[in-house]
Amino acid sequence: MRKFSLLAVLLVWGLGALAGPAIFVTEPVFDFGKVKEGLLVVHKFILTNVGDATLHFTRQPGTSCGCTSAPLPKDSLAPGEFVPLLVKFETTGYGGLFAKKYVYVYSDDPATPTLTLVIQGNVLPAEPFEESAYTLKYRYRLILDVRDKDAFLRGHLLGAVNVPAAEIEKNSELPQCVIYVYDEAGETGVSVAETLRRQGFWAARALSGGLAGWAKEFGNYLMVGQAPETEPQLSPAAIPAARLAQEYVIILDFRDAESYKREHLWGAIHVGPEGLDELLPHLLPAAALTPELQPYIFCVDEGEGLAQEAAQFLQALGLTRAYALVGGLEQWRLRYGSEFMTTEP
Repeated sequence: MRKFSLLAVLLVWGLGALAGPAIFVTEPVFDFGKVKEGLLVVHKFILTNVGDATLHFTRQPGTSCGCTSAPLPKDSLAPGEFVPLLVKFETTGYGGLFAKKYVYVYSDDPATPTLTLVIQGNVLPAEPFEESAYTLKYRYRLILDVRDKDAFLRGHLLGAVNVPAAEIEKNSELPQCVIYVYDEAGETGVSVAETLRRQGFWAARALSGGLAGWAKEFGNYLMVGQAPETEPQLSPAAIPAARLAQEYVIILDFRDAESYKREHLWGAIHVGPEGLDELLPHLLPAAALTPELQPYIFCVDEGEGLAQEAAQFLQALGLTRAYALVGGLEQWRLRYGSEFMTTEP
């Protein structure tokens, strides 16, 4: 099919360029075959101006739904010039369906002012223990401990990131997601959350009563080390601990130490290939709760393998919200690059 299309282009040029601008694409329909739900399908259409005048794109391409993306890198093509058009299709939510999506390219080609491209294929259902990078980003919650390092080492919430309050104003690398800020007992959490919002982290919110407030309501649940003995200072401007418990996200990174140190998701706990057993005492109490009160646990590695085994194992223990990332961190980077990533240990 490709050889025939290329011959068609050569024939057009052999007979003389078309009068005026003329848009041409070698393969207007891309069939991706069968893919697992949660994978991002990426395809590059090649648009060529086979006319004898400059072709102008009159606006950015349109799509048949929000699950496709087609940015155009330039707004005109000289005669004989071509440009790649990268199209992305998010398969999350299409498991078990035949998906057919359209991309519309608008130009001043008098014969084809709207060129319709198609991306289609069968989306196989993901396993019950799998979720996509798209879902992880939607559910992402960062827990930020703003106490000093010594207090953090004495005891903290599982997966929390330690950035002391004094360093907040010079730290601009935090991810743009919902951020739960906590201090010791509610003394400074609200003001730190306000500072973060002024810096552009619009979804920063304080945990009412800080770590002491959490401990008063949940004891040592999802806590590493000792709970504060201070009485919590509850505030109506802060979020109750029960709200965080319902949205709690734990990311377990099963890669080797060097890969984790080089780059990992904010708040991800380094488990490594053999470290899950050490973490189980902190996770298993959640299995006694109803599913809607359990934390979301996302198991990640570079591709698919150990994370899938770990997610199945955790679900078998009663942690029903434990999932493996479909396609691993490779799929995260394909969608979001280094967004939500850090190199800090």
